[in-house]
Amino acid sequence: MQLNKFIVIFMILQQVIVGSQVKNDLSHIDTSIVESIEIEEELMEEEFEEEVTDEQIEKNMEEIIIEIQQEAQEEFQEENKIEIITKFNVNGLILKEGISSEEVVRLKRFLEKKGYVDIAGGYYYDSKTKEIVARYQREKGLTSDGIVGKNTYHKINEDMELNKISVPEIELEFTTEIPGGNFIIINKSNNTLYHLSGKEIIKRYPVATGKAPEYTPEGKFTIVTKFVNPYWGGAGKYKPVKGGAPNNPLGKRWMGLSIKGGGSYGIHGNSDKESIGKYVSLGCVRMYNQDVEILYQLIDKGTAVWIGNEIKLKEYGILFK
Repeated sequence: MQLNKFIVIFMILQQVIVGSQVKNDLSHIDTSIVESIEIEEELMEEEFEEEVTDEQIEKNMEEIIIEIQQEAQEEFQEENKIEIITKFNVNGLILKEGISSEEVVRLKRFLEKKGYVDIAGGYYYDSKTKEIVARYQREKGLTSDGIVGKNTYHKINEDMELNKISVPEIELEFTTEIPGGNFIIINKSNNTLYHLSGKEIIKRYPVATGKAPEYTPEGKFTIVTKFVNPYWGGAGKYKPVKGGAPNNPLGKRWMGLSIKGGGSYGIHGNSDKESIGKYVSLGCVRMYNQDVEILYQLIDKGTAVWIGNEIKLKEYGILFK
């Protein structure tokens, strides 16, 4: 009696799989359902020899139903080429002229898909990009200042959702062995810090780097010092600032790189959030204070840090796509 009940439930499985789209397009998995039923009949016959309880049968049924549901959804997505829409972070980096960022590339790709032309490639937010953004803003009833802040991000996200516009994040491809565990890559071309665990990106952070290309050193380094509320000595030009002060250029945290003992170049916070995304530092890598505080908790001394523009990082076996 229990076996018959089990088989009947599987015979009507096509009617109970969740998701209207998947439910309406399951004809192609009828065979797999029948095969699953036959397999389960054999399993159940073996289990009944061991006096399987109703509770055990129910548990097995639930597990198999979930598995078939997942397979059906994956098949449906694959056949219909459903893309996940990666939206912009409305509280993220404000994009405007002078900024270099991953998000600038995504913005440009979005605008191209909307039909705007003459958009220069690359990570840099130039005057032409500002002009096109201002045109988009006017068409959407926004303030046409050419600056992508919270309101414009919201409108872009709505547009992406409504028109099914997919603009994926930049992907990293590795052609060489890389450090395991925590690993940091800093791409000077797009002013982005990547926190990875092996090859998996944990999070991307916007940063500021040297005002001239040679200011921020390129190479393979490690974190050798860590300080909370670091003291700033003035770089030989300015008045020193005590640790924790709101005007401290090093912000709330310091992670020193293995260059000259770890006190000369580092990843740190800042006192000027408008500088993030730009080429403005004396060589260090600046982060938003809230970002560097998060990263600081996750990174230990000895963590590998690879720094370079995309040409140099390609030499290290890291490609950006």
